[in-house]
Amino acid sequence: MRTATPAVGALVLHDDDDVAVLVAAVEAGGMVVTRGAQAPLTLRPAMALPAGHKLALRRLAAGTDVRKYGEVIGRLTAPVEAGDHVHVHNLVSLRGR
Repeated sequence: MRTATPAVGALVLHDDDDVAVLVAAVEAGGMVVTRGAQAPLTLRPAMALPAGHKLALRRLAAGTDVRKYGEVIGRLTAPVEAGDHVHVHNLVSLRGR
């Protein structure tokens, strides 16, 4: 009998955040449960990701400013769905400009 893969955790650091940060690696399609500043959500990323990477908490349009730590960290260059990886391939940094 196959056992279910346990959920991976992800932290939401501030009430205003748009992303959660993975506390452990997750497999493609694996279950991620958020905890922290917002009500828990269950997300399922489409790709395998290492710990420390960001997942979108909800659908966000291209051009949306993304918040982490309650601060804007960048702007999306492409739309994302809940559970999508948010990183340099779809986020441009606004820090240091």
